Amino acid sequence: MISVFKQTRDLHYNNDSSILQYDGSQQQTPIKPFNYTIEGLTRDVYPKPLHSHNDYWRHNPLFDALSIGAVSIESDIWHFPSNYSLKRTTTETSGITTTPNETLYFNSNEVYVGHNQVFLHPINTLFNLYLNPIYQFLEYSNPKFTNDNDGSNALLGDQSKHSIFYNDPEQQLYLWFDIKTNPNDTYDALKPLLQPFIDSNYLTYYSSTEDKIYQGPLVLTITGNLPIEKVSAEPVRYTFLDGPLSFFNSSANNDTLQKWSKLSQVASGSIQGLLGNDYNSTLRNNFTQEQKSKLKSYFDIAHKYNLKTRIWGDITWPWNLVDSHLLDLYQAGTDLLNVDDLKRAEALFSWTLTRN
Repeated sequence: MISVFKQTRDLHYNNDSSILQYDGSQQQTPIKPFNYTIEGLTRDVYPKPLHSHNDYWRHNPLFDALSIGAVSIESDIWHFPSNYSLKRTTTETSGITTTPNETLYFNSNEVYVGHNQVFLHPINTLFNLYLNPIYQFLEYSNPKFTNDNDGSNALLGDQSKHSIFYNDPEQQLYLWFDIKTNPNDTYDALKPLLQPFIDSNYLTYYSSTEDKIYQGPLVLTITGNLPIEKVSAEPVRYTFLDGPLSFFNSSANNDTLQKWSKLSQVASGSIQGLLGNDYNSTLRNNFTQEQKSKLKSYFDIAHKYNLKTRIWGDITWPWNLVDSHLLDLYQAGTDLLNVDDLKRAEALFSWTLTRN
């Protein structure tokens, strides 16, 4: 599936390997094709409250997450104010060829995806890895129904937009942009890429004039370096900001929480930031009852303001402790479980039931 929504991109490669090796030297970035469909990815797969952390680490970013039913996906994004090149000696062998030296070129009109600037690659743009396939999936799940006789709409019942989950078309997908570069410049570069979603009415958005949130199949959230002033000033907000979960405590100022309830759809916090001095004990132990109660209180207050919640910064090993923490967070009421190992997280709850 190669069809795209960005009209200026008309460069196609027949050989997929040549696309992956693209060095960025041309004016237009090649469109990275994909051979996945909604049915192939999500048929007989039920959505799960999993947040695919650093999703671009995976062999098949986006597609691996959808294939196990993760409803939330995170991308780290980079935008640079001017073109630059990167030169280095390559010591890895791909199994086919060894490249002793390489030069990669990065363009100021692109938004790139990656964890570290050193490891960015010109083909891995936000458009290629996420926006183009998600848009194509949404277009497929929202076809036009027309009566042959009079040309009227033939769709029966609710005519709201469908999401991309085959078995649960009402389940929203949460896509996160973790801004690693200047927040205002990166946001300005991001906005034109979102226009096709806006035009097709696929996005959840907030109207400040009506003081109302309109739900759509796709929820966009910015985290990392936040363009707070720019987003706050917009009369219609198609991107939300990652709310500070630490603010949602028993002594919080109501006006502050009301403000974030209109800027956000999800409030996030780190384990260390929420537990404070108790954090060190969680590195080698299960959560205590006191810690679980403290975390639950944050979730409960955020829920009163109609926000979902997410915890980040938890341990990544040993596995038995990772599993224990995830189960406790789920039972305490958090909405999106931050996971690195998707397959393990998918199997976690059924494994626990079997063991018990």
